[in-house]
Amino acid sequence: MKVSTARIATLAAALVLFAGLSAFGQTSVTLTGVNGSYSAGDLCSTQSGCEQVYTGQYYATVNNVANSPIICDDFNHNVSIGETWQATAMNTSALTSSNITSLEFGAGANGQIAPVVYAEVASLVSEIFTLNNGSGTFDGLKGVTGTDLSEAIWDITTQGGITGISANAAALVKYVEGIFGSDTSKQALSYLNGLSLWILTPSPNDGPQEMWALSVPEGGAALMYLLLASLFCGWSFFLRNREQRINV
Repeated sequence: MKVSTARIATLAAALVLFAGLSAFGQTSVTLTGVNGSYSAGDLCSTQSGCEQVYTGQYYATVNNVANSPIICDDFNHNVSIGETWQATAMNTSALTSSNITSLEFGAGANGQIAPVVYAEVASLVSEIFTLNNGSGTFDGLKGVTGTDLSEAIWDITTQGGITGISANAAALVKYVEGIFGSDTSKQALSYLNGLSLWILTPSPNDGPQEMWALSVPEGGAALMYLLLASLFCGWSFFLRNREQRINV
């Protein structure tokens, strides 16, 4: 089989491009503040023991954009104000049965498959963003706060659940599990794909915490993508023209 030099060079350029995407496709997250709300009592899990933690919406600098609201879905890892880490950003609209496995709870939790876990969490995360650290009514349940919602999220994602959550939080867990608990992967992913929330999974995926965001500002990676893509297209065009002249 004949393989032209142009095709080989084009393939090499493509490999460089994709290597660049992998190397530069990270999101920088720096925790800068909390809203002051915290769990009323000690929350306990088998893995991390008991502690009192901040709840609801936090604030971070994401790709150099300050005061970006973020929400934590992970009870068993800790972060502190001023801490910076790298994360892989994934939009819920792009989740599939394959790439969801790369998320913090991609193996599922408490007997529920990953798409169902993330569908339940997404519905609660959306409500926290809507409340903006206030309180409101969730499907007839009055006085729901960001603390209730955070506790419910952590109970869903923590293997074995957590103790010490509020009555509202327990009711929220029961409610969302009633909605999504019997869903197939396809049904849960359909719900997630209809949203546009960002999941920031630590990279490497061993902590600090997985966070949710309303948006992820484009950083230096976007410019690098365009530069690499331009070089790739320009080099391929040059080689094709060169090959045509040689073969004439």
